[in-house]
Amino acid sequence: MELTLSGTISSSVSVSVEGSVNQNGGAATQVTGTGSRGSVDFGNFRRGGPGTGESFHVEGAVKGTYLVATLRLRTRFSGTGSTRAVLDIQRATPCGGTPGLPCGTPGSLFYAKMVRRVPNQPAAWPAWDQYPDRNYGAGVLSVPEATYVPGAGNLDDLMANGDSIDHQVAVFVPDDAPEGSFSTVVTYTVTRL
Repeated sequence: MELTLSGTISSSVSVSVEGSVNQNGGAATQVTGTGSRGSVDFGNFRRGGPGTGESFHVEGAVKGTYLVATLRLRTRFSGTGSTRAVLDIQRATPCGGTPGLPCGTPGSLFYAKMVRRVPNQPAAWPAWDQYPDRNYGAGVLSVPEATYVPGAGNLDDLMANGDSIDHQVAVFVPDDAPEGSFSTVVTYTVTRL
């Protein structure tokens, strides 16, 4: 399974994508590519083939596996203008194509921002142990469809020059999904305010 990441450059703003380490102290997700475009290859996760990112199996009403990439996005500004920007995430293509990652809520494509559990404790990621993941509160969200209009800043609504944000992107694959290669693409758009 391959997850392709694509950044859109708007005005004199740029966004870069790189792998980051999850809060459990694991290895950083490996992103192939540089700058505003890259891919995460989960390999053959059912057979334990080589790959990157993490996988979490769900034993519940809907059995399946979350494939999770931990990523860092960084913004850079140049020239004159506002010193703030917003960062949005969305699906790059309409739903319904092969292999048919379902849209809607709960769908199959999610993102999570770090949240603090209690004051004065480090930020944490979801456990990714149920479908859909609800224990994490408002931090787990469905990636909006391709028709989403960027500008609200669903990933971050107040980025400064040089800011970075760590987040996770997760694909849920049900156990009864047919075997075969598949990929999905998410797009990040940074808009200078």
